[in-house]
Amino acid sequence: MKKDIPSINPLLCLTVSLIIMLISSVSLMAGNMKKTIEIKPRMAGLVAYGTLMSKQDLEKTLGHKFEGQTYQVHLMGYIRGWALRRPFNDPQASTPNAARISASFLSDGKQIPFSGVVNLNVYPEKKGRMNAILYLLTKEDFLKVDKRERGYERRDVTDKIAEYDFSGGRVYVYEGLPNHPDTAATDPKEYILVKEYVDQVTRLCDAIGESFRTEFEKSTRPLAYRIVPFKDIIWKSPGK
Repeated sequence: MKKDIPSINPLLCLTVSLIIMLISSVSLMAGNMKKTIEIKPRMAGLVAYGTLMSKQDLEKTLGHKFEGQTYQVHLMGYIRGWALRRPFNDPQASTPNAARISASFLSDGKQIPFSGVVNLNVYPEKKGRMNAILYLLTKEDFLKVDKRERGYERRDVTDKIAEYDFSGGRVYVYEGLPNHPDTAATDPKEYILVKEYVDQVTRLCDAIGESFRTEFEKSTRPLAYRIVPFKDIIWKSPGK
């Protein structure tokens, strides 16, 4: 004898489906909601993307121990590049009355003169996304970083941090001054990358984690300059 299969109430099915959809939507919205970091008075955020990602390097600049929290973040609308030219004797990147210098490097026994060195920089890119470290610093400490970062200027990126919103203060990244063109406008033979500088940054990324290093490489333009060990650089003093 066949048993009758009870009929399913269509209204009940519709109600259950709507409830499931509502729960899924709420969960998705909750997952996408940013946390808000409150920036205290006389403080601001610093997005570090090179050697300043090292807390020890930051502390050398500040002249004291950094007791604040560090955050791994993503800066949207930017990518990195080993491309900021730092010409020797550049008035924007050196202190007043600094002695003029020149240099060459050894290659196959020959001395090859060069015009300056190259540092990391950030470049606006519509779909860019680069990993970095965020610190919250006092205004006094920011002035010390300003002094270190000659040749760069602060850019307000408060609304470009993927993971967080901010209240009470602003967040900045250091971008090279406008008259420092990137690799496309620079003869790579005139500038070099110091090997120890590159090694310092990549070792730092490795120390943070394998995935951080992988993201660093993906969000950084390829190298376009010769890498030279510091020991192979010959510095020339004025008058010699």
